[in-house]
Amino acid sequence: MFIEAATRAGCSGLAEMDDIRRRLLAWLSARYPRMVLEHFHEGTCLGCELEARFGDAGELDRLRRAIEELVSTKPDRP
Repeated sequence: MFIEAATRAGCSGLAEMDDIRRRLLAWLSARYPRMVLEHFHEGTCLGCELEARFGDAGELDRLRRAIEELVSTKPDRP
């Protein structure tokens, strides 16, 4: 879902994708700190954690919108 949403928003290239991924992690950490900490501690897939915890369409749509916003508001974007 991350790659699809970021690409659809105009993100291209590995470096740009990595930057958006890092910014998304900061976004998630601010909203769901326990989930992110557990992810690192347990070595789980964060995408799988998100789908398991927020499998409803509303929360996943919110996450997609956040990814698209991170891409569109990236400081060095034209």
